[in-house]
Amino acid sequence: MTRLGALALVAVFAFSGCAAGASSHRDPDTLVALTRADGATMNPMYAETVQDGLIYEQLLYESLSYTGADYLPHPRLATSWMHTPDGLHWTVDLRRDVRWSDGVPFTSKDVVFSYRTFLDPKVGYLDFGSIKYIKSVTALGPYRVRFDLQYPSAVFVLSALGESLVPEHVLGKVAPDRQRFTSFGEHPVGTGPYMLERWQHDSEVVFVRNPYAWRKPIIPRLDYRIIFNDQSELEALANGSADLIDDLSHTQYKQLQRIAPNIKLMTFAPLYVDVIELNLSHPGLSDVAVRQAMMYGYDRVAIAHGLYDDKVEVPTGLIVDSLKHWYDPNVQKYPYDPAKARAILDAAGWKPGPDGIRSKDGVRLSFELLLNQGSALLTDEMLTFIADMHDIGIDVNLRLSDFASLVSRAYSGKYDITADARGGVVDPDLTTILDSSQIPPNGANTTHYKDALVDRDLRLGLLTLDDEKRRKYYDAIQVELAKTLPILPQVGRFAAMAYDPRLYFDPKTTLQSPLGYYNVEDWKFVK
Repeated sequence: MTRLGALALVAVFAFSGCAAGASSHRDPDTLVALTRADGATMNPMYAETVQDGLIYEQLLYESLSYTGADYLPHPRLATSWMHTPDGLHWTVDLRRDVRWSDGVPFTSKDVVFSYRTFLDPKVGYLDFGSIKYIKSVTALGPYRVRFDLQYPSAVFVLSALGESLVPEHVLGKVAPDRQRFTSFGEHPVGTGPYMLERWQHDSEVVFVRNPYAWRKPIIPRLDYRIIFNDQSELEALANGSADLIDDLSHTQYKQLQRIAPNIKLMTFAPLYVDVIELNLSHPGLSDVAVRQAMMYGYDRVAIAHGLYDDKVEVPTGLIVDSLKHWYDPNVQKYPYDPAKARAILDAAGWKPGPDGIRSKDGVRLSFELLLNQGSALLTDEMLTFIADMHDIGIDVNLRLSDFASLVSRAYSGKYDITADARGGVVDPDLTTILDSSQIPPNGANTTHYKDALVDRDLRLGLLTLDDEKRRKYYDAIQVELAKTLPILPQVGRFAAMAYDPRLYFDPKTTLQSPLGYYNVEDWKFVK
C-alpha cells in the first residue's frame, strides 16, 4: 500500500469515527453551509461579491422576477407583466400577500421607491448601468406599477425586473447621497424567506426563518460559516459538523469520493466556459485560418478526460447547451485533428521554419499567453494547449501574472492571448464582449472583434421582445462565432456541490451555486 493510500484510509477512519460526535452536538434543525469568503454588506444596492450580491440577497430579498430551473424568468413579487406593442411601456401587477420582515405590508410604493432610488445618480447604485434605460416608474394603485423605457429591451424582465427591492418605510427617510452610509447593510429588512439573526464578519452568518415570509422555508435556520481552507471544508463535511459545500472544486470532489463516500455529490451542466481569448489586432491572430487551426489542433477532449474525469463538457461556443432555450447545436464543430490544422495553415501560406514554427510575410506565429497565477487547473489546461500548438507549428509562451495586471493589460490591448472563463448569465446577449462598439475603453470587447453580422444581430436581439423571433438572431450569432472564433471555447467550468445525506434537494429544480438559492424555501432535511 502506498503512503498516500494509507493516509487516505486513516482520513476515512478519522472522519467516520468522529462524525457521530460532531453531529450529535449540533442543532438538528440548523443547516450548516460552508463558504470561502464573506460579503461586505447586506444592502443590495452596494453588494459586490458572490456572497452578498447573490447568496445573501436570495435569502433576504426578492425581486419582481426570478430565474427558474429552466433558466427563464418567472414572476416572484410580480404576478404578471405586459407591454405595449412598441415595448416602451410595461405594466406589472404585484402580489398582495407580502410583508417585509418587520411586518410592514409590501406595496407599489416600495417598487417605485426602489427603482427611483436605483436610478438616482447620487445613490451610486452598483447595477445602475443595466437599468439606466428606465425613464420612469409610476404607481397605478397599491398593487400595480408602470415602467416607461427609453428604448425596448429584451432583457427587461430577466434583468431589470430581477433587481432586489428595498423597503420604502425604512430607507425612504434617507437622503440619496447618504444611502451608502446607513446601517441597513448590517440590519437588513427584506421580503425573502429568511432574515438575519447575527453576523460575525469573516467567521459566521446566521439566518433564521422570516416569520412574515410568503415563501415559507421548511428549514428554520441557516448557519453560513466562512472557512478559508479547502481541506478544512472537507473535514467539516466529512465529520458531520457541516451539511453543505455549494461550490465544490474538482480536487475537492475527488477527495470526498475517496475519504467520505457517504457524502452526496451533485454535478451540474456548466454555465461558465473556460476560454482562450485572442487579441485580433495582432498579426497572425487576425487571420481566421490561424484561429481555426488552433481549434482543430487543441485536444480539448483530453483536457475533459485527463483533468476532469469527463465530468465537464466540450462546448461548441459561448452559449452553452444547458441554456436549452438558446443553444444552437448546428454550428461548425472542431474535433481534435492536428493534421487538418496543419493543412489549414499550409493552405493559408503559413510555412514552418527550421525550428518548426510557422511564419508568413515576416510574421511569425509566436505569442505570449498571459495567465492569472491563481489557478492550478487552468495552468494545466494551458500547458496542454501550449504543447498542442507547438505540434502544429505555433509557438506559445506562458507568462503568469497577478489578476490586476492581467486585467489592465487586457483592457489596454497589451497582450497576445489570455485564458479565463466566460458565462454565468442565463441570457444569450454577448454585446459587452463581442460588439465592435464595446472595444475598450467603451466596453469589455478585449479581443477587438469586429463583425458586421454579429453587431447587427446583437442589436436586433436586444430590441426583439418575442423569444421565438429573438432566437433566430442568436442562432445566427452562434454560427458566425463558430466560424470566426474570436474566443476559443475550451471546456465547461466544473460545477458541483457536496451535501450530507440528511439534506434533500430535488435534482430537477436544483441549480448550481450561486443561483441554487432561488428556491431555498423548498430545501428540507430527511431522516
